[in-house]
Amino acid sequence: MKIKTNKFLAKQLAKSNIPTYNHTKAIEELNELATVLTQRVNKPTKVSSKKIIEEIGDVRQRLAVLEEIYGKKKIQKRIEYKENKLLGYLKSNKYRKKV
Repeated sequence: MKIKTNKFLAKQLAKSNIPTYNHTKAIEELNELATVLTQRVNKPTKVSSKKIIEEIGDVRQRLAVLEEIYGKKKIQKRIEYKENKLLGYLKSNKYRKKV
């Protein structure tokens, strides 16, 4: 299943807000996700899956705005590069063991 965001909303937010505002909102959401993930690692019972899902959703929406600003094609090209690099790691067994 592909996760979708409202493209119209992302475009409007990218156009109507100054870049600093869009950057700041993305930073805030990323920090909130980082916080709940860190809490989950350190104290697994403290943070529910629901809270993590909420933060992932918030981050995805803000990333959609940044994608409008910086260009989806350029970002997709980078994703493909990174995926190929990770596939190479898998094939060479660099990710064979869990930490």
